[in-house]
Order: sequence, then C-alpha cells, then structure tokens
Amino acid sequence: MDFSKETIFTEARSHKKFDGKALSSDDMRAIYELTKLAPTANNSCPLRIVFLNTIESMGRLASCALDFNQEKTRTAGSAAILAYDLDFYTRFHYLAPHMKQPVAHASWPVERIERYALANANLQAGFLIAAARALGFDCGPMGGFDVPAVESQFFDEKSWRFSCVILLGHGDPSAIHPRAPRLDFDDACRII
Repeated sequence: MDFSKETIFTEARSHKKFDGKALSSDDMRAIYELTKLAPTANNSCPLRIVFLNTIESMGRLASCALDFNQEKTRTAGSAAILAYDLDFYTRFHYLAPHMKQPVAHASWPVERIERYALANANLQAGFLIAAARALGFDCGPMGGFDVPAVESQFFDEKSWRFSCVILLGHGDPSAIHPRAPRLDFDDACRII
C-alpha cells in the first residue's frame, strides 16, 4: 500500500478509460476494509456498495449510463455503485451502542433522513476513492446514469438510493487531459 499524498491526491487523476481487467474479490474487500473506517455522524455508516466485476454486470451498468458515460463504463472491468441507505439507523444498536435513543432518527422527516444519509455516505465515498488509490487502483467517479434503471437492476433493498458510480481498475494515462485548474484558497475558503 502507498499512503503517500502523491498517490492519493496530487498525482492521482480521475480516469475515463481503463484496461478492462476486473479486480478480484480480495481487491474489493481490501478497498471496503479501508473505506469502512471513514468518520460518519454517530458512526451511522450509511454507505452501501454494489461491486461489479463481470463482463455481464458491467454491460448492464453501461446500459444504464447516459450518453458518453456508456463508453467509459465499457472500458472498465470493475465498478462500485454507491448508494446511501435511508434505513441506516436500524443498525445503530450495533454501530452506535452509546446512543441513548438510537431509533429517534426513525421519526425524522424523510428529507432530513435523506440529507443525513447522503452527507455521511459522501464522506465514505471519499474514503473509498482514497482507499482504492492507496491500494494501487485508479478511479473514475461519475454520475450520469438513469437512476431508476440502476436502482431497479442492482438494488434489492427499497431503502437504498443511488449516489454515484466509481469505475475501478487500471486507467489509461494516455486518455487523460491536463489537470484542470482548481479554485484558490481565497476563492473557496474563509477564515473567521
């Protein structure tokens, strides 16, 4: 594993084209073992992942992709479909035994539950990208999917909501454009 800032951040890039080779089940488990360590509010851990690593499953995913994302998806041998679980709080008895009222979230309005689940799943998604990079894999995070199609084809659980797809594997560096600019500190941040 390479936990250098170059591997995870400064030299890492989002890939749009891959070599088509699938990750192993052990690779996917290793990515998850690091991802699950992400901080989440009350240790809620709302991220749910459907890993794909067969030609058939990747073809099904590509058929759900919109426009130019179809070809990107077809080049990858593996992907992680990320979801957030609206019923995350049903696991608090295990994940957060310190909470006095672990089922209080059940009475929240659905909009509040969704925002909470999505925000915390997004923290975990960032860890997934960092984990994959640290383990030597390239990532291609993207939206641009027919959400109802993805949810109906890949999620058995009614409480899971689609967040994004992260293509996984070894990217083709010749297909990368020069890194686009980022906002400077003064444009994106304030110190109060």
